[in-house]
Amino acid sequence: MSFSLWIDPSFGASGDMLLGAFSNMVSEPDQALSPLQDLAIGDWEIEFQETLRNNLTTAKAEVSYRETSIGRGWSEIDKLLEGSSLPSQVVEGARKTFQILGQAEAQQHGVSINDVHFHEVGAVDAILDIVGTWLFRFALEEEIGTLEEIVVGPVGLGSGSVKASHGILPLPAPATVEILKNCPVTNVNATSETCTPTGAALLVSLANRWGNIGSGYIRKSSRGAGTRDPDNYPNVVSMVLIENSNVEESTKTKYLIETNVDDVTPEILATTIETLLNAGAEDAWINPVIMKKGRPGQEIKALCSADDLSSLQSLLLSTTGSLGCRTIQVEKTELPRSFEIITLYGETITFKIGPYGAKPEQKDLLRIAEKTNLSLKQLTDEANFAFKQQKT
Repeated sequence: MSFSLWIDPSFGASGDMLLGAFSNMVSEPDQALSPLQDLAIGDWEIEFQETLRNNLTTAKAEVSYRETSIGRGWSEIDKLLEGSSLPSQVVEGARKTFQILGQAEAQQHGVSINDVHFHEVGAVDAILDIVGTWLFRFALEEEIGTLEEIVVGPVGLGSGSVKASHGILPLPAPATVEILKNCPVTNVNATSETCTPTGAALLVSLANRWGNIGSGYIRKSSRGAGTRDPDNYPNVVSMVLIENSNVEESTKTKYLIETNVDDVTPEILATTIETLLNAGAEDAWINPVIMKKGRPGQEIKALCSADDLSSLQSLLLSTTGSLGCRTIQVEKTELPRSFEIITLYGETITFKIGPYGAKPEQKDLLRIAEKTNLSLKQLTDEANFAFKQQKT
């Protein structure tokens, strides 16, 4: 069993927003963050509170601390991480995030990363956001087993300006733009900072790939709140945990036989489908059509394999009296399926089971309905309940 995590930053992202979203993805958030106590960064506290953003319930990470250092350089942060007792994968992930941040700052100021003096980035709250996010990421994987990949959607960016330690900066912040080069972005109708450099660096370092939500089963979801609560959009980053289906599909060549008729009696039409199915058709159906001269008619179709093609062509023509039929080669995608039998009212019912659900065979339900005088709906409900009980 494997899982994927989809992160939706379409309304922006920051370190505390990601921290808040992750807090509801693990069963024991405080325990997951306990290794942060080993970092030599003074007194700090992280509290998670439920709040509303645009009337959506979401988790807010409240970070408080007493900082003794104005900022840290790359070498100081690197030594801080290396000298800690944090798990090696967390240290590696946090270093990756800080490197992305440092390289972006160095690019903007025309200096080496070793000469970059982090201000916002080197502050305690940014360190807690980054290291805490990586602790959550691996705590989640430890709980679920295998986190196959993290997929990140387009990043929402606002406009305007923001006051930083270097002065007034345009939005998106230059460092954010640098970090998100070659990454998908989208517009947020906001004249404020929706994605911070720390949020962008975390998204880039966490992402195995960029894209939309994948296929599978949704097992858990959460949202992390930003500080502001604007009226025109939810200031949240969303996460969805998906259990990958790992469904093996097979594609087979089939043949579609069809003919149009407008002079076949209802009595013959009523038996045509059953006749075709009994003769080997994998599926058969009738569509109402308007034919030439405005006459209403029927389009009769049957799907079959190459082995049954010739016999079903002849049967379709002889049954309907049509003078011709069309044959189209098609590709049919099939999912794996299995069968299980349950007992209800002393009668057996076969369940067809696929990757996305199971259902009882209609012919079995009809047989029992005739014997018990129970409605088909009641029997379907009872059969599904009995099947679930048998599975547990």
